[in-house]
Amino acid sequence: MRLFVNHHYCPLCYAEIPIGSQSCPACGRDIEAWERDTPYFDRLIWALRNPHPEVRMGAILSLQNHQRDAAAVPLARCALAAPIDVIQGLAVVQAITRLPAGEQQRQALTLLNEHPAHSVRVAATAALHAEGTTSSLP
Repeated sequence: MRLFVNHHYCPLCYAEIPIGSQSCPACGRDIEAWERDTPYFDRLIWALRNPHPEVRMGAILSLQNHQRDAAAVPLARCALAAPIDVIQGLAVVQAITRLPAGEQQRQALTLLNEHPAHSVRVAATAALHAEGTTSSLP
């Protein structure tokens, strides 16, 4: 019989911590205070670094729904930080294309032209050249 253990990580340094911890034994930060005092959008940006791909994907989709151009470059960096996760990389391209068009979007898609996965590079290039994207970019 296999037991499945839930892992819980510090939202700041991502050290594994016991569920329900008030502070992180690794970095010493007050987790509850950080979560209370940090705006939700900023916590989503921070979650793009989470070691769990499911958490990162949730943050990608939530940032897409927030429709803030400031999410574009952090999303691209998330895809570049996990180069073997092609599905995540493609989700990032899709999320970026749904953000407001502008310099942040262009910069993020240009960064993704350096992604190791061919399909992510192709999707980013196509998004850069899409009729709706390039016509509204400066």
